[in-house]
Amino acid sequence: MKKAIMLGAAATVLSLSASAWAHVPEGQVFAAWQWPTNQLPNLDGDISEWNALPQEYWVDIFQTSVAEGNVGGAVDTANLNFRFAMGWNDDLDRIYYAIDRFDDVWDRDGGGFGCCGQDDSQEVGLDSDHSGDFFWAFEGTDEELKRNRGRQAQTGHYRWPALAPFGWYWFWMSSADWHDKEPYSCCPTSYTLNGTHGSEATLQAEWYTVGWDDFNYEGPDVSIRHDFVEGEIVGAGLQVVDNDNGPAEDDPRTSKWVLGGQSDIFGNASSFSDFILLPVDTARLPTAVENDTWGNIKASFAQ
Repeated sequence: MKKAIMLGAAATVLSLSASAWAHVPEGQVFAAWQWPTNQLPNLDGDISEWNALPQEYWVDIFQTSVAEGNVGGAVDTANLNFRFAMGWNDDLDRIYYAIDRFDDVWDRDGGGFGCCGQDDSQEVGLDSDHSGDFFWAFEGTDEELKRNRGRQAQTGHYRWPALAPFGWYWFWMSSADWHDKEPYSCCPTSYTLNGTHGSEATLQAEWYTVGWDDFNYEGPDVSIRHDFVEGEIVGAGLQVVDNDNGPAEDDPRTSKWVLGGQSDIFGNASSFSDFILLPVDTARLPTAVENDTWGNIKASFAQ
């Protein structure tokens, strides 16, 4: 199991508030790598530039557990395997993600194998201001529900290739129709996929999103973006959906592998995990000179 950055080490970067302890796993802070503006990842589905990250900055399947479906089941990397990394950029106030996934049965028809109407996807939540608590409103008028769901934290299913009618970034609790486009998130084409529906497949994807302290489905002009700051703790929820991983061969229902193991990350930011926004680690980045191309820079990571 890869180790997480321990809270004591993170505390040397900044003084943590007590609210940091509300997130899970308790006492652990994971790493969000800082991408300098002159060396942002090229969102083309080739995640080789993410090799700059130390191994311990990646979250893998062994650090997660099944919150729904085959609860308590052992990890079987011949069935599902993945690693996930988080990064950020100070100037553009973006959060970057990368996922590297293997699945023995890739489900991409949106209907599921036998039940539940789900498909293989990645769900990532972001609580930019680390406010915690529920962001799924249970009561109120229709307008209040539309306004408050996803207001202080946002979560979405990311699917490549995009799946109609949901698209590539399905912010399922919101009726917003602008959040999945630049400059607020990108990209529907930033993936490589080897495999087809019903077969063994590997997926590599990289994407970004911005964070919102107050997300208003009506548009960005009436929403409040978060200003990310080096050393800050943000909340992030990771859930990897595997639609053929039921508790028995005759029960193919969805299993959801969750960092922190909580089944309510769909609407409770207090069940997210803590990620610290790290400073730039220039020693691990290739030298970026003006005439470098991303092809050359990526080649340097492979050496």
